[in-house]
Amino acid sequence: MKRIRMMWSLSLVCAAVMASFVGVATGADEALAVVSAEAPPTRVTDQPNAVLLALKQNDFAALLAAVEYDKDIVEIARQWDESAELHREIQAKLANEIVADTDTDAAATADDTMQQAWIKLQSAEGVDALVAEWQPIIAEQAGDSLMKFNLGFGALLMEIANDKEMNATEMQQMTQLMYAVQGWTGRVDFADGERLRRALQAVSKLVRQTGLKQFGDIRGLYFEDAVVHGDSLIATAKQVLAAYDLPIDEMLNSVRLSEVDAHEDKATLRLEARLLGVNVSEDIERQYYNGTWMDPDLAKALMKRPPEFGVDADSDEARIEALIDAEAPPPPPPESASYSCTPDGAAEAGASSEEAVE
Repeated sequence: MKRIRMMWSLSLVCAAVMASFVGVATGADEALAVVSAEAPPTRVTDQPNAVLLALKQNDFAALLAAVEYDKDIVEIARQWDESAELHREIQAKLANEIVADTDTDAAATADDTMQQAWIKLQSAEGVDALVAEWQPIIAEQAGDSLMKFNLGFGALLMEIANDKEMNATEMQQMTQLMYAVQGWTGRVDFADGERLRRALQAVSKLVRQTGLKQFGDIRGLYFEDAVVHGDSLIATAKQVLAAYDLPIDEMLNSVRLSEVDAHEDKATLRLEARLLGVNVSEDIERQYYNGTWMDPDLAKALMKRPPEFGVDADSDEARIEALIDAEAPPPPPPESASYSCTPDGAAEAGASSEEAVE
């Protein structure tokens, strides 16, 4: 049911996408340390409110600053430019090399597909060509997806009704939201070529604004240019969704974030919003760890990582590895006799892994 309840945060979908792009730093410098019980220097609402405001204002630099909570904008710009320079150097080297079997290289094929679309997006004629090419594909995929959604709609409502984690009010809100989603999918013609054209025209304007001829050159943009285009990127994403009757600004303006409970390093964040005409709210548990508020399960996973993994663990990769480590099954015991006689034996290893799974 958690995957369903996430729809309540639809108004922050752009934030999730951008956070995935820039990377939210949530590592642990001392993974086995006990979480500090001191009052955190920031409220649980500070960062999400900063992200929300940046999205409302189409402010890419402010969004980066909100996401990269432990860095100022000067440091963010420096690291961005270092990454851009490295990418330019790599691209320059690759330009002088002959890559064998590119036709069978999946990555090269994907890059080539994106490059072809990028070229077409640079002209009105190219946009027309993409509409003609993509409309039948989107129509087929949308039709299949809508059919599956409608066939499973009854089961979805039953799942909501049987969710023991929801109270009566939450069940009512979620049921209303599901009916609103069904109504939205019923009135929006996803196979409409004109909707697709409006969406692609918005993207085309952004592509032409960058002045880049190669799709891969996006990663080589220096911070000063990236910020300008980043503002337009957020606005363009809203225009694309508006082509399919999703008024993101209206949804963002309806979002209210408040702290309903806080004790030392634990707090409850309340999210309230109006989505597709339905008022929804959700209380989200958060824990303060390593300088930021995060999901309690993630904080627990990070604390269970071995000390050697705690160094320089301020990356999305660290978050993923921490969760994988925490959920790893216990290793099989050795085939030989007793294994409980040594401190680092299999019995202890198994117990440690079982604790991590909890």
